[in-house]
Amino acid sequence: MNGGKVFETRVGRTAVFILMLVLLLGCTKGLVDTQVGAEGGSRKILIAAYPTEYKNKIAQGLASFYKDRAVVTLVTMQDLKSIDYRQYDAFVLIDQLMAWQMFNFESKWFINSLKEPEVRRRLVLYLTAGSPKQNYKFHGVDAMTGATMMNREAEAIETISARIDAVLANP
Repeated sequence: MNGGKVFETRVGRTAVFILMLVLLLGCTKGLVDTQVGAEGGSRKILIAAYPTEYKNKIAQGLASFYKDRAVVTLVTMQDLKSIDYRQYDAFVLIDQLMAWQMFNFESKWFINSLKEPEVRRRLVLYLTAGSPKQNYKFHGVDAMTGATMMNREAEAIETISARIDAVLANP
């Protein structure tokens, strides 16, 4: 009798894992690693986004906004591990808040790799969430949160760019 419950629990966990994997893989569309801006620009910004239509629009909007003032590198969250973040003046992560931070693997890894406070200060973190909060901390880092609202990307770009400007103003 107890063996049946163990089997049901394992099957249930396996089903949830497979569903999450399918959802994660199904959302990986649109953002292509690219670099915009004047070569040799004095400022460098790294933007990593979890690839969804909304987040891609925000990332591309930010790249367009800064292309005349900085070299902007766009990558997917999965490509963060291959990037030398030390060469950037600001790093922007655009991710989604998943299951109380349990499934934000790339964001957690990147934030944990930023050991020095002066480097961590260059991080701008924007998370989409079902219920956005005014003051939110993600693994010890102040984060901005917002709902995914198509056709309202300009508001998110304005909010994020204000934080990027503050980072760039205080090297």
